[in-house]
Amino acid sequence: MKWTRCSMAFAMALMLAGNCATTRAATLFEDTYNRDDSRNIDASLAGITDNTGSSLAADAVYTQPFLDPGNDPGPQDGDAANGGGAQVIGNALQLAVGAGTSNAYLNHNFTNGQILADGGLIVTMNVLETEGAAGNGGQGGAFALGMSAAEAASTGDAFNGHASGSPDPGFKYTGAFGPDGTVVSDFWIALKADNNLQWGSTGDSGIVSVGADGGEVAVRFDIGDFNAGTTVPFEVYYNGASQGSGAFTWSGTDENYIALDARDNGFVAFDSFAVQTIPEPGSMLLATFAAGLLAASRRRGC
Repeated sequence: MKWTRCSMAFAMALMLAGNCATTRAATLFEDTYNRDDSRNIDASLAGITDNTGSSLAADAVYTQPFLDPGNDPGPQDGDAANGGGAQVIGNALQLAVGAGTSNAYLNHNFTNGQILADGGLIVTMNVLETEGAAGNGGQGGAFALGMSAAEAASTGDAFNGHASGSPDPGFKYTGAFGPDGTVVSDFWIALKADNNLQWGSTGDSGIVSVGADGGEVAVRFDIGDFNAGTTVPFEVYYNGASQGSGAFTWSGTDENYIALDARDNGFVAFDSFAVQTIPEPGSMLLATFAAGLLAASRRRGC
């Protein structure tokens, strides 16, 4: 076999990816949405990896505080003020289907001892597309963490932060999608339809153009404890490349519910969502390098 520059790069990438796999830390939760189409987004546990310790059951993986009351089985009522639709279709999750926004939080408080033992979390969402909202900085897909169960359950529209007829604030995606408002989550990040990646906590702390409204968004959180007032450093990645870093503080002790949210006039599609503990030192760097080599070899037509 003649080793060309392409074949050598590809082989190196595979070798590094293999090395990364041996150092990957625990997957606490992952949903690939590889299950039958349904307006009930967790009717089946197919595609879900659950190592949370909460024994998540079908119909109880997610809670959806802001959802069109006619969503399942449909049709939606078309009233944006009481929430948009949600569905699993084509092995993807769609939120903000039709008129209105929608959200979903995981029914687990991510304060596992393994998180502290491994030094923190990496939360990853893969946004396939933001349909029908090209260029609109008020729309996109997002996730947030650092909420109590009551805070997560109170959430509503990502733009104004309020559930219909309720004074309760949203995830604080308000800073990402529209006018600033009350902070509920301790950290949020949104990939927006204007091709910007934006994140923040009590204030908007970062925004960068990534040139697309889809892609893989991952955030590493270095966590020493879950006590109110403790600082949590983080680093933001888009398609494996670092986009910025910062820190926030826990607003409450042992409060770390995690949620997805979306705004669109059609739908926002998510391909996967995962919560993992931090890999062993160096493995994330290797993974990023491996991904870069693979991408470069594909660009060269390897």
